[in-house]
Amino acid sequence: MTPDALAEHLLEGLHAQLPPGVELAGFELEVGELVEVDVAALRVELERRAPGVEVVITPVAGLLRCLDCGARYPPDEHPCPVCGSGRAEIEHGSELGVKRAWVRQRDMPPAATE
Repeated sequence: MTPDALAEHLLEGLHAQLPPGVELAGFELEVGELVEVDVAALRVELERRAPGVEVVITPVAGLLRCLDCGARYPPDEHPCPVCGSGRAEIEHGSELGVKRAWVRQRDMPPAATE
């Protein structure tokens, strides 16, 4: 998914969950190191599409677990540094999603006077 399509998808999902009377003030996005996304371009798209919304991007380091010996190790040490097996599963680093979001009360127009 391109950074602009991803930004649109994330923001649509966030806005769809907002209760009436509030607006998105900011959010924290976790991006795993194994996710193939241009984080800088994604940030630019998010900030362009949601001006005034605080965007916090938190990287998540990759971690693999060997399916043969159970050792845990970073992806750049693959195959397993303990037993040499190439069989592993991803434990961390494939995350891509909103960890938390915060909102603020929407400015209400002044009441009409007679």
